[in-house]
Amino acid sequence: MSSQEMSAMVAQTKTTASVIAMCGFMILFDGYDLVVYGVIAPALLKQAEWALDPSLVGRAAALTLFGMLLGAAIAGTLADRIGRKKVVLGSLASFSFMMIASGLAPNFPVFAATRFLSGLGLGALLPTVTALILEFSPAKRKALANSLSFMGYLLGGILSGILGMLLLEHYGWRPLMIIGGAPLLALPFLIKSLPESPDWLAAKGRRAEADAVCDSFGLERVPHQPTTSEKQGVRALFAEGRLALTLNAWAIHFCSLLLTFGMVNWLPTIMNKMGYDISSALLFAIMLNVGAAIGIVIAGRIADRGHVKMTVAVLFAIGAGAIYMLTLKQGVFMYALVALAGAGTIGTQILSNVLVGRFYPVQIRGTGLGFSLAVGRLGGMAGPLIGGAVLQRGLAPEWNFYIFAIAAVVGCALTALTFLHGTTEKGDVVVH
Repeated sequence: MSSQEMSAMVAQTKTTASVIAMCGFMILFDGYDLVVYGVIAPALLKQAEWALDPSLVGRAAALTLFGMLLGAAIAGTLADRIGRKKVVLGSLASFSFMMIASGLAPNFPVFAATRFLSGLGLGALLPTVTALILEFSPAKRKALANSLSFMGYLLGGILSGILGMLLLEHYGWRPLMIIGGAPLLALPFLIKSLPESPDWLAAKGRRAEADAVCDSFGLERVPHQPTTSEKQGVRALFAEGRLALTLNAWAIHFCSLLLTFGMVNWLPTIMNKMGYDISSALLFAIMLNVGAAIGIVIAGRIADRGHVKMTVAVLFAIGAGAIYMLTLKQGVFMYALVALAGAGTIGTQILSNVLVGRFYPVQIRGTGLGFSLAVGRLGGMAGPLIGGAVLQRGLAPEWNFYIFAIAAVVGCALTALTFLHGTTEKGDVVVH
């Protein structure tokens, strides 16, 4: 075989699908590391030497979200300055290391500190990898590509539930945390194989590198655009008529993250309090992610037909209805309702990233996603705190579902407001 033929074969392996797959792998452990906390929460409450109550467990979850807030705010702007690849891989390494540290923590204060530090890496990953996915996806398949990548998040959640059922009773919660450090083993491969975004390279005036990446991965070359026409930094999010749009994006992410992390962190404990044994409660956690996986694939295909806003609004509405129905204790239908709730919470969060990502041009996309997710983390912090407060005060666990259903209704209304803004044929928002 000639060297030219070998080069051709190597080039053929460099496809956008391989980039989406690598992003999906990283997101899998992002999902695992976040969802596993809800899986181990009942075990933490039963660990006698730490003497924890639901409020303390909720605070540790909120600390993770606070770390994610800071990580997202910093990483989005940093990714627009130094590139997507460096920030993505740095965040992956940091949260993987901190997951191992959490599993080895000698006491609760150290455990809570490692959860905060892991949150920094987790928060940095999501907006940056979302920007990378959107910039490597075909124009008419961006929502579906993002949805397929974020199947990794859902698979990570399912994996945490399955491993919890297999390991938690006999080996405790520590092995489940240490498993979250597994991506460190794949880091050398990712450093070598993950490409930089050609859109970012072109925006920085590095045309030759951008063209080389496009040619290697079978992408259309990035059109020539002025590199200085767009303002950069946080101020650009409010310039040129973007003020209302940016504030709306932040509010949508606030609601979607409140729902996601409220349900993810407390669903097993809530169902346990409602009378289900631990195995059944963990099965509900698995069904939450299964429902999100099915829902987001269907929703992604619909969104790519030009209906991103409508799809996000409908998912919020589905979440509101399903969560409210859980308070009625519908017997065997509870599993189906939890699956629908997964589509309306985790699924909504995944697709809202696509919606917000399309609000901004490439020069400030990382910043826009980063700050929107950072503000949204306040909602993500509120979700676990609400769950802990409700249980700590001895209220019926169903009160969590009432509150989460209201948040979903508000999210649906906020998404409806985005219909006031037009879009181009490529899906980018036209601001007025």
